[in-house]
Amino acid sequence: MPQPNSFPEPEPGIDELVRAQLDAEATRIDGREMADRLLTRLAAGAEPVRAGRSWRRVASVVGFVGLAAAVLIAVVTLSGPREVVALPAQVVQGARDAYTRADTRCYRVTIELPPRLREAFPLLALDTSPRILCTRGDRFYVQPGFGGRGSWGSDGSGRVWVAPTTEGAVAFDESELPVALRNAVKIHELEVGSLLDEVLANFDLTWAEPPTDDTDTYSVTAVRRGDVRPLHIASAELVIEKQTKVVRSLVVRRKALGEGSTAFTFELIETVSKGDAAFTPEGHIKPGAPVYDRTKPNQRRRLLIQQIGEIVFRGM
Repeated sequence: MPQPNSFPEPEPGIDELVRAQLDAEATRIDGREMADRLLTRLAAGAEPVRAGRSWRRVASVVGFVGLAAAVLIAVVTLSGPREVVALPAQVVQGARDAYTRADTRCYRVTIELPPRLREAFPLLALDTSPRILCTRGDRFYVQPGFGGRGSWGSDGSGRVWVAPTTEGAVAFDESELPVALRNAVKIHELEVGSLLDEVLANFDLTWAEPPTDDTDTYSVTAVRRGDVRPLHIASAELVIEKQTKVVRSLVVRRKALGEGSTAFTFELIETVSKGDAAFTPEGHIKPGAPVYDRTKPNQRRRLLIQQIGEIVFRGM
């Protein structure tokens, strides 16, 4: 004789009825609220089964749990995908993975230079107004240049140049750079890939602001672990786009040559394609204009004094 089924089959059409009801409620369902209600009911009804409890009661509990699980799956499905917030280190790593050295990035740069630090940075102390820094890899140029005139930069080979006028320029090999000019180069360098590598390896990363769904960026604060050497980065604040992983802006704080620090704020203006000439003095002067280097020290000195003044030249 066949044994009776202890767990009765659900009424015909129950799945279709549940699905129809869920479809009707999908446009106004609150996934989190429903999930909380279901979990509360499950917790309240999950009492132990005592001896003598009827199989009908057990079947009822099992049936309710099954239906609740189905509803929870439907809630997740109908609510649509939700963003999973990454850790700060994962966000910075994503920006590093997306970075490429092929494009030139131009930033608006603002300098915060406390009065007590101006002696250490004489070339910057005369003019702390915003300027434009365009960089690709380890080469860059800055406009306007020292004293608010022309431009200056590094061609990536260690040569630093100053073009205060389109009529001529000067160049310094890395081995002969004046201290003040070397310091100016150090704090203007912005090779984003190397910076992100350093941040990932040597900095503690935290959220500058808690991530929300209301913004298209992440804000991360990076603080160096251990002692900080002069002119090295002590901390940085990075704003990274969620979709493109591009570093939209950053504030870099470097330890000064003594007490205090100097802060550079870089705000991305545009990403463009530029040829190598843009990072050389020849790209900022008239065709055929002279570029005086160590082989012509007197002409180099004279041009700088004439164009940017004795005070700025002595600052070098």
